[in-house]
Amino acid sequence: MIILGISGFEDCRKSTAVGLTRSTPGSAKARLSFGEEYLPLQYFPLHLIGHDCSAALVIDGQIMAFAAEERFTRIKHGLNLTGRTVLPRQAIAYCLRQAGITWESVDYVAHFCDFTEDSILRRIERVSDQLHPEQRDNLRRQYFDVYYSSLNKETLVRQLAQLSGGIINRSKFVPVRHHLAHAAGAFYSSDFDKALILTIDGYGEEESSLVAMGLDKKIEIINEIGLPISLGVLYQIVTLYLGFRSYGDEYKVMGLSSYGNRAVYKHIFDELVQLGSDGKYAMVGVTTPDLYQVLANYFGAIDWVNGFSQKAADIAAALQDSLERTLIHTLAYHQSKLKQESLCLSGGVALNAIANGVIKRSGLFKRVFIQPAAADDGTSLGAALALHNQCSATSRSVPIEHNFWGPSFLANQVENALRASTAAIWRKDDEVISTTAKLLSEGKLVGWFQGRMEMGPRALGARSILSDPRKRLYRDRLNLKIKNRESFRPFAPSVLAEEADRFFELNGSGSDPYMITTVQVKENMRPLIPAVVHVDNTSRLQTVTETANPRFYRLLRNYFEITGIPLLLNTSFNQAGEPIVCSPTDALNCFLRCGLDALVIEDYLVFPLKPTEEKNESIEIYLS
Repeated sequence: MIILGISGFEDCRKSTAVGLTRSTPGSAKARLSFGEEYLPLQYFPLHLIGHDCSAALVIDGQIMAFAAEERFTRIKHGLNLTGRTVLPRQAIAYCLRQAGITWESVDYVAHFCDFTEDSILRRIERVSDQLHPEQRDNLRRQYFDVYYSSLNKETLVRQLAQLSGGIINRSKFVPVRHHLAHAAGAFYSSDFDKALILTIDGYGEEESSLVAMGLDKKIEIINEIGLPISLGVLYQIVTLYLGFRSYGDEYKVMGLSSYGNRAVYKHIFDELVQLGSDGKYAMVGVTTPDLYQVLANYFGAIDWVNGFSQKAADIAAALQDSLERTLIHTLAYHQSKLKQESLCLSGGVALNAIANGVIKRSGLFKRVFIQPAAADDGTSLGAALALHNQCSATSRSVPIEHNFWGPSFLANQVENALRASTAAIWRKDDEVISTTAKLLSEGKLVGWFQGRMEMGPRALGARSILSDPRKRLYRDRLNLKIKNRESFRPFAPSVLAEEADRFFELNGSGSDPYMITTVQVKENMRPLIPAVVHVDNTSRLQTVTETANPRFYRLLRNYFEITGIPLLLNTSFNQAGEPIVCSPTDALNCFLRCGLDALVIEDYLVFPLKPTEEKNESIEIYLS
């Protein structure tokens, strides 16, 4: 059975674009544009359903391909030029091409949401209790405008029929509820036969979180947290209040939280999020129209000086503390009832590496699996896996053993891209791994492009920027000069799996191949690798095995032999505001634009051509 999973909606309306822009820090008027009018973000604008669109192909229970649309369009979060959501056209084309099939071979298309008119009505009732009639009418009008133009099944089938040349019809289209897609993506990607499942994000059709039990091929829903309660949206609102972008900058707030004092504003978040019985929680006032004014009254003005604000850090710390305590509250209750050894996590909030570390260290579970594409891009895979395990009479789908399901490129494709560049000199290097290890040991910053692209937001040794972790100045150079991002942002280490417990406090958690959990760095090792130690003495760790990524493993091994340090600083191959590179041309463009010292694409070694040099000068001058 061949199942194509997709996430995303085609929003083709001509009204004002959704504004994913920064707010004024501390503004009581921070808002997200919503159609031609403006409504506060906490009304869960349907325009943003469909961000991070992607496609995944599952054949007989085995994942064959996965990619996010943003990697092809080069527009962050898979939006179009006006900021509206799209169907993952190029990602779909890649998946079919990778498997060598056409639309005719596809048995089903599984979609990551299941909106109905009834669900829209229930959603309006849940989120608009505090609105006066005119506001409720406006909300209803805008919700149904989005629903009829983009979200309903008939519209989706029609769009897919056009895209497939008439091959996809209603009988082949299967919508999967959003949080079930999250749950399936986590549980069926794991190797657990049985596990508790928690999904948590901003919002799905009517809920923001789901608790379920996974048992072999089945997922049984135990509890749901319905809107307007949403930890993900609260995190997003505070992110906007602090002056960051209205969508996509939550990870900055997570990094900033480590600089703050959690106690300063704890009492405020205790008012905003109240822990209740049965593992539940309440969020008073999340949908009040004056929520931003409430925050302004609580926190006052926020002044950033030289890219930092202690008040913002303290607010971020209290927010992070509230999130962690609420997650543990929910998990502890359900674990007391169900007593499971294993936990699966997914949803955008499951990308919060600090919270994931707290969950792992809590001792509630012996094993924790976090879907590496935990945000909405991963729901294309989750929808396909949910449908396979529901329909297939054979065994359960195959767990993932690595994360490399995106495009790869042949030598001639790489050479064609290199020949097209007039600003770089290059050569094929039969010893490129040892050459790269030497460059890194000398303090060079290197772009590393190898094999199939990773899925999810983390660069794991296929589309990475690498650096020597032994000097803090390399981290600062990366933040300020290469990545063009805030100085408080941390970088992650990729370490040989067999050496990880020498440097990090793993606390029995074992490997973390997807760079999705923070761990403490051992005190005696911190001076050796300061570039990857955050202010709270943690690192967001990736463990690397030869089986999962043999080429990256050999690079780490070579660097270890030269320096005695079995890890490298590893960050995503992109600059701020752009997606991770996908193709050799993307890699070359980013490399030449951002000022890296060298680029390695497969077996090819590339250096920038300096203004005073000729194209045919020897590349050896860079290696001396």
